[in-house]
Amino acid sequence: PHKHVTSLKGMQNFRASGDYDNDCSAPLTALCTQPEQVIKGGTNIVQCHILNDKRHILTKDSNNSVAFWDVLKACKGEDLGKVDFDEEIKKRFKMVYVPNWFSVDLKTGMLTITLDESDCFAAWVAAKDACFTSPDGSDPKLNLGGLLLQALLEFWPRTHINPMEEEEIELNHVNGEQESRIQKGNGYFQVPPHTPVIFGEAGGRTLFRLLCRDSGGETESTLLNETVPQWVIDITVDKNMPKFNKLPFYLQPHSSSGAKTLKKDRLSASDMLQVRKVMEHVYEKIINLDTESQTTSSSANDKPGEQEKEEDVAVMAEEKIELMCLDQLLDPNMDLRTVKHFIWKSGGDLTVHYRQKAT
Repeated sequence: PHKHVTSLKGMQNFRASGDYDNDCSAPLTALCTQPEQVIKGGTNIVQCHILNDKRHILTKDSNNSVAFWDVLKACKGEDLGKVDFDEEIKKRFKMVYVPNWFSVDLKTGMLTITLDESDCFAAWVAAKDACFTSPDGSDPKLNLGGLLLQALLEFWPRTHINPMEEEEIELNHVNGEQESRIQKGNGYFQVPPHTPVIFGEAGGRTLFRLLCRDSGGETESTLLNETVPQWVIDITVDKNMPKFNKLPFYLQPHSSSGAKTLKKDRLSASDMLQVRKVMEHVYEKIINLDTESQTTSSSANDKPGEQEKEEDVAVMAEEKIELMCLDQLLDPNMDLRTVKHFIWKSGGDLTVHYRQKAT
């Protein structure tokens, strides 16, 4: 069979290897001792710790430098330098429980955050706790995974809604003027436009990779239409917020209160409900205060507004009621999921006891 041979016939004056002078006794001096330019490789992250708020991560890199990252905003919050990693974790510990809603790995030498359908929407927080303010001064509950997905796909035209086309036009009046701009993202923050986004299958196979800012491009937009899974469409395109997590619990009088144990009614509330709200429930619905104290509390105003009534109840409840879990006094600002995670610490339904404060 014919083989392709490269002919060397046309090459003149080539020497066989034995013709070279291989005498190395004379020392050779380098022509260049210093590099003209150095391109340093970046340090890689070698260790990380997810903080309790399930939003911030501390990392240590190959240079022993520690940094503080914000997963929700997909950016670095602060370079802390060469500090003690474990001390920094202790320093930033907060007694707050938020469910896991992402996983993280360091295989690429940088933080890779994975959102999965199974738990992406598990974490709800109050806007104020996440340091976000609402234009109307309310404190809505925000879903961390939902916010991040909306921010990552902010440039994708399919996620944009024009409020003028919506049936509900409550949002159309901003500063008294009709708003005609298209609403993008989540309304609270943006992620850096250069953030890489990867859509992959459960097994890890990559389906589509792009930068956040490029999702507005025609080709990318078409590919996203084919790739983005339905659970992501639900929240970014259809704006369907996931359901709140419910937490069942029992409420009983404390043995020291002398009150007889109630019929064991299983209550259920949002897992973010603050202990303060349970105290108000006990004060209003269970403990019958004498009519005298009720009249005194309302005599200050002939017709107190709803808001004031609510504030009165909150103040009175905190003055008169205390709640306990496994005989540990509960902070009114704690939420039920934190009580269950840090104090109850076991399976089965949480049980909370109440008693009136000793006057």
